[in-house]
Amino acid sequence: MPSRERITIYGLLAILIALNVSLLLGRGGTPAFADPQATDPGELGPAQSLTLTGEAEDITLRNQSGRLAWSEAPYDRAYSVAYVYIGKVLNQLMKSEGFEEERQPLMEELQETEAEYRQRLDTIQKRLQELDPNSEEARATYEQGSSVYEEFMNWQQSALQRTGKLDANQLERAYRELVAAVEIVADRKGIDTVYRFIPTSEPFEAENPEQAMMAIRLRDALRYPEELDITADVMEELHLEEE
Repeated sequence: MPSRERITIYGLLAILIALNVSLLLGRGGTPAFADPQATDPGELGPAQSLTLTGEAEDITLRNQSGRLAWSEAPYDRAYSVAYVYIGKVLNQLMKSEGFEEERQPLMEELQETEAEYRQRLDTIQKRLQELDPNSEEARATYEQGSSVYEEFMNWQQSALQRTGKLDANQLERAYRELVAAVEIVADRKGIDTVYRFIPTSEPFEAENPEQAMMAIRLRDALRYPEELDITADVMEELHLEEE
């Protein structure tokens, strides 16, 4: 081929190449190139952004603080999620040695007081059985028994309030410990959001339709990848053992 023709052909090729590059650059954004150092032959990048065209509008994907983002708004990002069966964790925490030791003095006090009341009532009942029901002494003993029984009922109500207050306090503390452990596990695994859930395989343990319906309502997740369940990791962080 004459040198003049080669020059003409090469010149046309150069013009075509320049035209293609200008067209690519004219689409906006930074072009992405395959990284020759990448171990994965299918890996694309590095790139500052990736524009995806659409019928309504284009979407530009970027890396914002390590998360895939498609706008500057903080909610337009892809966040990682996980689940924790908090009922399982809370039950184990409430059975832990520290909580049991805290409840023990109150339980011993209440059991001792209840035993005293029952002994007093048994003594009065035995005395009534030995007396003439129509006697003045029987009527006085009966009134004494009624007074002791009313006192016992009021004490029981007070005891329930005391145990309820202690249980509520311990539940809140157990919840705080659970949340702190979730924070640690989530930071370690790079998880943004953790939801509470009840596994669908857990039995209802319901005795009536209302309880069964409540069990259904409490199960927010109907389907989920098992890999998203980090309950075991949270229990390990809290030094709790699987039952």
